[in-house]
Amino acid sequence: MRTAIAGRARLEYKWVVLTNTTVGIVMVAVDSSILTIALPNITHSLHASVVDSMWIVLGYQLVITALLLPFARLADMKGRVRLYNIGFAIFTLASVLCGCAQTGPQLVLFRLVQGIGAALIFANSTALVTDAFPARQRGFALGINMMAGTSGFILGTVLGGIITEGLGWRYIFFINIPFGVFATLWAFLRLHEIVEPERAAHFDIGGMVTFPLGIASILAGLTFVVLGRAGEPVTTGLLGTGVLLLLVFVLIEQRVRQPMMDFTLFRIRIFWAGNVSLLLNSLARGSTQFILSWYFQAVLHDSPLVAGLKLLPMIATMVVVAPVAGRLSDLFGSRGLSTLGLGCTLAAQLWMMTFAVNVPYVLMACALALLGTGNGLFNSPNSSAVMGSVPANRRGVAGGMRTLLNNTGQTLAIATAMVILSTVMSYQVLAELFTGAASGGQSISGQVFMQGFHKVFGFSAAISVVAMICSSLRGTERKEGKPTAVPKEAGVPVGDRAIQPAAPQ
Repeated sequence: MRTAIAGRARLEYKWVVLTNTTVGIVMVAVDSSILTIALPNITHSLHASVVDSMWIVLGYQLVITALLLPFARLADMKGRVRLYNIGFAIFTLASVLCGCAQTGPQLVLFRLVQGIGAALIFANSTALVTDAFPARQRGFALGINMMAGTSGFILGTVLGGIITEGLGWRYIFFINIPFGVFATLWAFLRLHEIVEPERAAHFDIGGMVTFPLGIASILAGLTFVVLGRAGEPVTTGLLGTGVLLLLVFVLIEQRVRQPMMDFTLFRIRIFWAGNVSLLLNSLARGSTQFILSWYFQAVLHDSPLVAGLKLLPMIATMVVVAPVAGRLSDLFGSRGLSTLGLGCTLAAQLWMMTFAVNVPYVLMACALALLGTGNGLFNSPNSSAVMGSVPANRRGVAGGMRTLLNNTGQTLAIATAMVILSTVMSYQVLAELFTGAASGGQSISGQVFMQGFHKVFGFSAAISVVAMICSSLRGTERKEGKPTAVPKEAGVPVGDRAIQPAAPQ
């Protein structure tokens, strides 16, 4: 009877974890994209500068990218639930502050604080779900999580248009408050640790300092490149400093006893192949929503709300496909499904390279549906395989690394798309488009824009080809009950247990 009660409690608890983390992922993902439509209103209301407007969007993503790994490692040491709860509280409080901001710099600062809370949520959500669900259901659960996150990111554009037109831009942030308060209290009362933290571990101070500063310096340098200041000393200095700091980070991680980034995990074939294909897929598809928003609003002169609604085919197919793909990966493995998903993405990108300015929307909708299908087929099986390939006590770091690569790819994709567009459009028009000042009112040559449109999707298609190759090299996951070959150097899991590497001599 005690066994039955314990089993029922665990059954109920895993759904509590999945529901709570899904709410968190949706909130964080929505806030990554919801400002795209509302930015012109915010700029006008707060009398913000162009730099302020850019960093309202980019600062949030920058903080998440820079802090994911330090927070993931800290979670392995101090407990994932505790830091997850703190992240929810910070995110909710920062949403209040963002909604009350009176100037552009204030909103930039509060968005940075919001990014800290988002990084804590992102760094722990996947690990919490992986801990709570057995291996045979993990793909399905992660599929729900990934579907919610990706759909939230894309739905942010639609919600931004609806809320901005109906209530005003401040309610973009205020809408987080009731959900955030409820989820924070629920997480505090119901969630508990399953995997024992590494309480005797030492924090990697050198890695904590050099990695975030390196990422921040590179992304700041890329921002200057996008602004048309590629040849200036400040840009060269930022990029050079960032690369140098990351090299120092690698050297530190190879020498410390308990590194923040466990490079031994990349000796696991599924782990490296899944993560590299994830990075490349994010780089290939990360600018899709961004450039299509420009196309709908600046070329076709759609309203923000209509432009957001036109992206719905991509959302709908991901919502349907992602959990199904996750369940199928539990039965058949991730290699075939993930590689097929990348193939669908490649086909859609090649198709979109042929579109004319006045392409019928039914064709555009079909291409978007194919993109959504590809993303749904790739994301959840790939995430399940990556997270299931590492020891239980390293899932915090593994989850942080996975999300870090995804965010880095998306950030680089937007910067790359803008650089490509700048080769066919003047910088002034490009800057106005990026800040939203040209939405629906700026006269732009459709033919010129489509030249850049085709180049962007050509670049994306080339990256997708490489991603498919990497995905196909992952090998086949272990079936239940069969042994797994274990690299001698790495701590890799056998079932839900882990074979740990020998202590350093």
